[in-house]
Amino acid sequence: MTRTAGHGADGSPVVIIGDLADPHVREVIDRICPQRPLAVLDTVSIQRMRFTVSAVGFSVDTANGKGTADLDEARRGWIRRLAPAESDNGLRSGSKDAAVRGAWRALLTAVPRTTACEWLSDLDALLAAENKIVQCRAASATGIRMPPTVVTNDASRAPSPHAGLVAKPLGPGHFWLGSPDDPRVVFAVPVDTLHPAWTDLLPGAPFILQERLHAVRHLRVVTFRHTSWAFEIAAGELPLDWRQSAAAHSSWRSVRAPDVERQALRLSAAMSVRYSSQDWIETADDTYFIDLNPNGQWLFLPDPGASQISAAIADWLQE
Repeated sequence: MTRTAGHGADGSPVVIIGDLADPHVREVIDRICPQRPLAVLDTVSIQRMRFTVSAVGFSVDTANGKGTADLDEARRGWIRRLAPAESDNGLRSGSKDAAVRGAWRALLTAVPRTTACEWLSDLDALLAAENKIVQCRAASATGIRMPPTVVTNDASRAPSPHAGLVAKPLGPGHFWLGSPDDPRVVFAVPVDTLHPAWTDLLPGAPFILQERLHAVRHLRVVTFRHTSWAFEIAAGELPLDWRQSAAAHSSWRSVRAPDVERQALRLSAAMSVRYSSQDWIETADDTYFIDLNPNGQWLFLPDPGASQISAAIADWLQE
């Protein structure tokens, strides 16, 4: 992997909150100069490393054999994920294990809230940007077009059913049923508004109700600071939620979409996140913002775009 020359001259630590087993973290790490102290930690890995926190400092073991890193000496950091995917599976609320996990999370979240380094996106901005209602309100305030969208337990306030409705999870899009060995994913699904009982489901949990769009193509736009990359896949025979198609994950291709990219950059700036992975839908008439993930994946996207995104994050961390 090619590394930018000269980055090793600065001995300040690079900090990544994430999992060393995460391919996205590995892709960025492989581009970090080996002479730089590198701290990589999350709620699980920090339990295996030495750390000391006081009123005046936060030090942890480095991930690349450079001894201990004082995180207050770090100039830049990247929050990929606070905890490994599925690390909370099977955790019972109110249990001793949940209390222990909460203590580790409190320790880890102190890193971006108390250390002096500049984060690619601040923790609180990341947490806010994950909320679909916050995204919807930000898009509206920024003048970005979305399909009519409502979260309600009153069926009379739902978007017009004549165009068709789609239901999407407002909270986590995954859960386990019975045991962690039985995981389920909640995809966007069409709503059968002709079924007399569909309104009975509304009080159970808040869901996003959205007017259904007839997609011509799906766009994935990745933003990094003032730069953007766009990728497309024809809607064709894809399911309503393209993630349900295994083939779709390897069928994207690079495209230039200047107007959508400008809007995507405007939205990420409005939400104070300097990295985002956004989903847009193009219909026969217009293009609509659908979703923003402030820590979304990019490695399933084709090169050179995917490699350029990895390199951009690594280079920024080392500046």
